[in-house]
Amino acid sequence: MKKFFTVLGGMGTLATESYVRLLDQRTPIHRDQDYLDYIVVNHASVPDRTAWILDHQKPDYNLDLIEDIKQQSLLKPAFFVLICNTAHYAFDKLQAATDIPILNMLDETVKEIKHVKPGAKKVGLLATRGTVEAGLYDQYITGAGYEEIKPTLEILDMTEDLIYHDIKEAGHSNGQKFHELVRKMVEEEGADVVILGCTELSYAQEMNPEKEFAVVDSQSTIVDRSLELGMKLEGRK
Repeated sequence: MKKFFTVLGGMGTLATESYVRLLDQRTPIHRDQDYLDYIVVNHASVPDRTAWILDHQKPDYNLDLIEDIKQQSLLKPAFFVLICNTAHYAFDKLQAATDIPILNMLDETVKEIKHVKPGAKKVGLLATRGTVEAGLYDQYITGAGYEEIKPTLEILDMTEDLIYHDIKEAGHSNGQKFHELVRKMVEEEGADVVILGCTELSYAQEMNPEKEFAVVDSQSTIVDRSLELGMKLEGRK
């Protein structure tokens, strides 16, 4: 392949499958050759991102991702897609490992807010403990002029229960838990719109779409951005 991009995935695998599924579903096709050319690196053994962020004595996931980036850079993809919000903790370090651009999921997600909920002022965040406590979305949300509403400890615990117990461990989502998380952020915490800042939550959104409240799905957003750049790469509109 000469015109392609590389997806850095496996964090986790169900979320990566969701990305690929959505990308293929949204690609305008009439034949096999109309799908985009890309490589998926499903590096499932990458250490847990939240564990390292909260305790740097734990295995550093960045070492694995940097190795993947350097290996894939030899193939010269046009760009990289990093399918994990929490892995953006050391985004600058990852980008420094290659001259090839890595799409910034957090930045693209916040840019999407104005399209999903015009006039929104208060932006709620649902994400892993690592993403929340490290403030990964803070600079993007406040920098765009929004007020950020972070989850309460109760909501954070409920979020991680869905992410780690239901999706990562059991291999399936729980629509009731997912919708309750969004409801709490809107009705109890006052968010105008809620960012799904974890690709497992994006998987939950794919399985049981939230239809009552406004959400900005980080994975869905990066899928659209990947599609836009991928089609431009191939000279398609």
